[in-house]
Amino acid sequence: MVHQVSNEPEARSLEVPGLNPYTFYRFRMRQVNIVGTSPPSQPSRKIQTLPAPPDMAPANVTLRTASETSLWLRWMPLPEWEYNGNAEQVGYRVQYSRAGSQGRALIHIITDRLEREFTIEDLEEWTEYEVRVQAVNGIGTGPLSQPVRGRTRESGELIILQLQHLKPNTITMDPPTCLPSLPPLAASWCAGQEVPEPDRNGLILGYKVVHKEKDSDSAVHFWTVEGNATRSVQLTGLGKYVLYEIQVLAFTRIGDGRPSSPPILERTLDDVPGPPVGILFPEVRTTSVRLIWQSPSQPNGIILAYQITYHLNSTNSNAATVDVLNPSARQYMVTGLKPESVYVFRITAQTRKGWGEAAEALVVTTEKRARPQPTSRPTVPQKDVQARQVLLSWEPGSDGLSPVRYYTVQLRELPESNWTVHSASVNHEASSYIVSRLKPFTSYQFRVKATNDIGDSEYSEESEAITTLQDAPDEAPRILVRHAAHDDVGADPLEAPL
Repeated sequence: MVHQVSNEPEARSLEVPGLNPYTFYRFRMRQVNIVGTSPPSQPSRKIQTLPAPPDMAPANVTLRTASETSLWLRWMPLPEWEYNGNAEQVGYRVQYSRAGSQGRALIHIITDRLEREFTIEDLEEWTEYEVRVQAVNGIGTGPLSQPVRGRTRESGELIILQLQHLKPNTITMDPPTCLPSLPPLAASWCAGQEVPEPDRNGLILGYKVVHKEKDSDSAVHFWTVEGNATRSVQLTGLGKYVLYEIQVLAFTRIGDGRPSSPPILERTLDDVPGPPVGILFPEVRTTSVRLIWQSPSQPNGIILAYQITYHLNSTNSNAATVDVLNPSARQYMVTGLKPESVYVFRITAQTRKGWGEAAEALVVTTEKRARPQPTSRPTVPQKDVQARQVLLSWEPGSDGLSPVRYYTVQLRELPESNWTVHSASVNHEASSYIVSRLKPFTSYQFRVKATNDIGDSEYSEESEAITTLQDAPDEAPRILVRHAAHDDVGADPLEAPL
């Protein structure tokens, strides 16, 4: 490279422009007159120019969709002679923001000078971003590349809920005006606004209301609302005075979005309770009995008290004795009864809504109690055999002077299956039971045992083998498509049924 200065014979210094930053150079000089040019001088020592910010931007910048919340950026690294500084201090600066946004751009620094790609994370779903890249070194930043644009994949997004009470078994969303009339034993939500357009991340196809009992192993329930115009849905089958976690999510063709967070916690209103359960008489004498029970399986509120009513089975309820117990009571001792007599006991629970349904049990004041005798061999009339259930019938055996509290039904699948319990809570007054959840066209046997306050009977003699009826297949067939080989001339193509 030659740099020439004319008409300055007295010059003792010379500025050499157009050099590259952070580059070593040697210089030689020649003198020129009207006759000619002198030989060049000896080379100077090596001189390095000062570093400077990079002069050029990375080339071939491309942006691709990586996921719902990330984009994949690629570029061509700067060649080494364009570093303009110490190579160990060269890197890249990625600048990105929502397309068209006037807000401050986000920045990410990449310290590896040889890096040629980067995944931009934690972005919004279904959003277009504008990205630029520039090289950096120890002195400063170079020019920005031309902007490139890319859009994250679409997904669903959340909406926010507000709840209020309506009636027992019911939860409703504000505003209540979107609920024209609600039947009892239902729950409703109403989103006061649709998903904001920047958060839709695609075409909203509908919503799903997600609810489950808090701190329970019960299943999560989904209620789907098709379309983006509906803002309410009735949820049936909610329990009374049950605390629910409720969320709503939107979905697009790609799938479900994130549920609203945190979940809304709301309890349905209380009602009168169900009957107490597990009534037993573990101690029975000729003139006294001790009764035990468990709280209702459906308390439907806060239990405030229990009421015990008992009388001779041969008299009417007008002659009954009534006693009210505190809500922590789980047993009750009665004395002064008539020997060798049958008594009827009724127990009911109370919430602030009133007294609930009573549970009833018989007891015989005797010391001759024993385990019950087995029931008769259960039978299944052919007319009561269906594809997935049968009606099982039996005759009770002697109760051992201690009334039966419940029956247990077992079944086994022939030819080699072990006995399994189908139900251990068949009503003590029952002499038949519908055995459901059976497999079609399958052979079974059944047996029954009774339980009273003393213990279990032996199992009954097993029933005759019965075979459930046939039924339509549960699943569609799998279609396996085979590509014909070259020598499979004339083979019929496989066609999927409509």
